[in-house]
Amino acid sequence: MKEYTQEEIDFLIGCEKEITEPPRKEMKIESGSKRNGMRLKAKEHDLEFSIFMRINVDFPENFSIGLEYLPKDERDNLMLIRCNGPHGEFKGAPEPSSTHFLYHIHKAKSENIRKNLRPEKYGEPTKEYGSYAQALSYFFKLVNVINAWEYFEDLDQLKFEWKGED
Repeated sequence: MKEYTQEEIDFLIGCEKEITEPPRKEMKIESGSKRNGMRLKAKEHDLEFSIFMRINVDFPENFSIGLEYLPKDERDNLMLIRCNGPHGEFKGAPEPSSTHFLYHIHKAKSENIRKNLRPEKYGEPTKEYGSYAQALSYFFKLVNVINAWEYFEDLDQLKFEWKGED
């Protein structure tokens, strides 16, 4: 995998993106999870991304929403950021660690790439959201998806601030 600087990673996360291949209207159930996804392009750059959304069928508080960069000139994609529900152990979890403990965010770090680790290996607890719906709204704002409202009319308006044109 190419080594990315933290500045490059932060740019990829924050640049304006538009949904070009929308998600399905209904999530598909597969391997015990509701699943959906979409493709995006940077508004002012020739960059492509994908977003995945997963919700555990039995434990809906276990979810993951992630943004992946799809470089054209490389074989490996780059997982940039994931907003997760309270599941799994992660760096920074209070002791004793629990498998269903805190909402957390995994963000790619250049130091992880240099160490041949998953770019987004370690997560940090967050209080930015407390449900899948809030996480989805927060995620779209965080990764700057400017046309999310076209496909997700029921976003949590308290957390989501539309940046695009009216």
